[in-house]
Amino acid sequence: MGDRDGQESVDQGAVGPGAGQAAPELQPVIEAMATLRRRCPWSSRQDHQSLEKYAREETDELIVALEDFTSEPTAENRAAVVEELGDVFYQVLFHSALLDESSGQAYGHSLGAIIDGLEAKLIRRHPLAFTDDPGEEMASLEDVEREYRRIKAEEKAAVRGEDGTR
Repeated sequence: MGDRDGQESVDQGAVGPGAGQAAPELQPVIEAMATLRRRCPWSSRQDHQSLEKYAREETDELIVALEDFTSEPTAENRAAVVEELGDVFYQVLFHSALLDESSGQAYGHSLGAIIDGLEAKLIRRHPLAFTDDPGEEMASLEDVEREYRRIKAEEKAAVRGEDGTR
């Protein structure tokens, strides 16, 4: 899917804040996580189960920060949201590192699969936004919601299989 080494810039056709900025480089944070797993006594002892409570806590803290920012969109509250998003991302990074270790993959393999899978899902579930005709008007909210529900139902049916079993 996308380039993950941070050398390519975001699609120039993108709109909104940050459009055209360079993509973030993931390799340094992947390497930092690998170092923590090797050299930090706390990090090296964690597993998916021991991290579960932190994933919940960080998600709860993000929700509070988002609520604060929504009610009062100050620079301070925005910074709090950015920090909490980083903490949630750390949970994703940590769990992906554990997946890499358990499968003998290089650090970053699972994170790349997560990002690529998310990109594919965004495009697959939003065909009205990712149309071949860039001049097309924005679809109605009702059409988008109907299409999204239809696609999710098809995905669930495919997971269950033809006979209704998983």
